[in-house]
Amino acid sequence: MTDTNASQSAGSNRTDPTSLLQLPLLYWKQTLAGVLVVVAAAGGYALYGAYQKSQVEKAETELGSIILAKKGAERLAALEALAESAPAGARDGIWLAAAQTATDMGDFTKAAAAWDAVSKTAPAGMKTVAGLGYAAALSKAGQDAKAVEVLETLSVSAPKPFAMTVDRQLAVAAEAAGAWDKALAAFERMKADGHVQNAGYIDTRIEAIKSKAAKGKG
Repeated sequence: MTDTNASQSAGSNRTDPTSLLQLPLLYWKQTLAGVLVVVAAAGGYALYGAYQKSQVEKAETELGSIILAKKGAERLAALEALAESAPAGARDGIWLAAAQTATDMGDFTKAAAAWDAVSKTAPAGMKTVAGLGYAAALSKAGQDAKAVEVLETLSVSAPKPFAMTVDRQLAVAAEAAGAWDKALAAFERMKADGHVQNAGYIDTRIEAIKSKAAKGKG
């Protein structure tokens, strides 16, 4: 290789200092675009959060207005309509108000529907309370068999502090539905728990249910 060729080869392999200086300029647009996407996403999320909060506050304000201005069937209809259009964060409170209104009216079918709506979306602790309310409304609406189904499911998922309450309600609903084995099992669990003040009453119910079951088999 000649000196001239070697010189040219070396020159072609060397990086031009000017091109190094241009690299940041070549990529700044892409970098800026990425940053802007992140900022836009964060800003959009913040705006969405603020919008959701404002919608919840609006629904809560409307809830208060309905309770103050309306009564009976008119209030219940307004609450049901509001619950359908309100954001998720406000619905539980609206359905609870609807359940209370329907109960006060003696419309236990609609009360049950409202409690059911709460039980599907409420946090764990409130979900148990809503399930108990749902079952109670079903029983008052004459749907004891359905109440038993709800309470049996609840007995599996409910936190331990609720166990006695669930069994008490299950025993009553099952007896009313003629489900003697389920009523008996619930009363016996209550007795076995040992933390009951009315053990004598439970013994009486157990004997009565056994008698009813025996007659049914006969």
